[in-house]
Amino acid sequence: MILNLATNHLFNSAPFSHPPTLKSLGFFNSVFPTFNSFSKTPNFSFTARRRSSAGVVRARAPDYYSVLNLSSNATLPEIKAAYRKLARKFHPDMNKGPGAEDKFKEISAAYEVLSDSERRSLYDRYGEAGLRGDYDGADDSSHEVDPFEVFGAFFGDSNGAFGGRDESGGMNFNLSYNGRQGLDISHDLFLSFEESIYGAEIETEVSCYEMCENCRGTGATYSSSIKSCTNCGGRGGVVKTQKTPFGIMSQVSTCSKCGGDGNIITDHCKNCGGRGKLQTKRTIKVVIPPGATDGVTMQFRGEGNVDNKRGIVGDLLLVLHVNEKKGIRRDGIHLYSNVNVDYTQAILGTVIKVETVDGLRDLQIPSGIQFGDTVKLPHMGVPDINKPSKRGDHHFVVKVQIPKHISDEERILVEKLASYKASSTGCSSSFTENLRHHSGQYEASNSKSDNGASFWKSIKNFWGQKQSGERFASVSVDASVYSSRPPSSPFSFTLSTVFILTCIFTLLGKVSCYTVLLQKQNAKQQKKTDI
Repeated sequence: MILNLATNHLFNSAPFSHPPTLKSLGFFNSVFPTFNSFSKTPNFSFTARRRSSAGVVRARAPDYYSVLNLSSNATLPEIKAAYRKLARKFHPDMNKGPGAEDKFKEISAAYEVLSDSERRSLYDRYGEAGLRGDYDGADDSSHEVDPFEVFGAFFGDSNGAFGGRDESGGMNFNLSYNGRQGLDISHDLFLSFEESIYGAEIETEVSCYEMCENCRGTGATYSSSIKSCTNCGGRGGVVKTQKTPFGIMSQVSTCSKCGGDGNIITDHCKNCGGRGKLQTKRTIKVVIPPGATDGVTMQFRGEGNVDNKRGIVGDLLLVLHVNEKKGIRRDGIHLYSNVNVDYTQAILGTVIKVETVDGLRDLQIPSGIQFGDTVKLPHMGVPDINKPSKRGDHHFVVKVQIPKHISDEERILVEKLASYKASSTGCSSSFTENLRHHSGQYEASNSKSDNGASFWKSIKNFWGQKQSGERFASVSVDASVYSSRPPSSPFSFTLSTVFILTCIFTLLGKVSCYTVLLQKQNAKQQKKTDI
């Protein structure tokens, strides 16, 4: 079996042998209120008129027969037909004329008596006096009424939404849209990202209930094992009317004997346990249209579970789940991705390879593109599910990458480019000085070892110089050592000053000691010369 999501299958139900019951019609626990002139609800309670009598009770003329325009030997189908005809004519909702309501009450009372074989027999023998005990006994007395006759009085023999009569003359309602619980099948179907874009034909297993072949869905071993419920007459429920201070109320209740099925099975099928169905799995092929969306529920009419007893069938509901694709996100019929480009590529422009649902494609990056700009590949998005010839675009959001570390060669080139740009665009002198300052920092860092060696060489020359009468020595230091260094903080300046002063005083002390030593040597030599 192939199910096409692009088409809508309609279900044409075949006739079933079992008429619907009250359980399938959804009438249980329903209350039919008493009719009054202020309500639009039909009156389903029937009050018999009382007649006073004295002396010996005699049979009297059949007034109820005349109310329904019938003879005393009218059959039950004739009584039903006459009641339906007159009820439609004089119902207060259909006839607003004077006296219509009273006439309708008389018709209802007559039908209530004549449609009941026992009460009709009492009426034929004793007249209305024979009926008084039915209502004068106890206020909470109740009797059963067939609700199908009541509905049939207003909706006649129509086969529309309210049904019609069956072969036996009773009402057979066509309300199969009620009580569908358990008939619809819900199934989750998972699709890849590409399958949702291009569509696919997928085989999947669906759990469902199939009719038991042994009993043909009846739940009985033999057809003779199915007996009509005598308590409800095969209807699945009974209506009890009860006289209350507010009027006569009628309530539909489930038949306690058959549980609402209308039939009683004496010998259950061993294969299905009397349920008439078996749980199984069915393999189906589903045609997914291009452009399917995540979370969408697709409905296939008539492909659900079948209820042979009620003569109705459910639908198959497929819930689509689309798996995500890394690097690509969907918004309607358009696709979106991020693409990283180098800053040089953003400046000069380039062509890069990008991943799409159609594979790798070339994407032209224009020169001078900015961070966050988008470049699109037209007609490479998602097809419109309602118009497959229309397809969206694939948008690429550009992310310009700025490196945190660059080589010395790259830095020199960038600085030259910045210097050229500054000079060509007439930037302020502060920008040029700042650029020179950072350039000096870079050059100082490269010549740091040479500058340091020059400084310590000067110190070494000072200590190694010959005797001199000079009390102060000059130290030669390359000016680039200081000019290339960033401005010092106050603490650093104080520390440097202390260090320099310490060095100077130390040098002075050593020079003094050296001078005293020389004087002593000169004095010794002078003594030797005098001797």
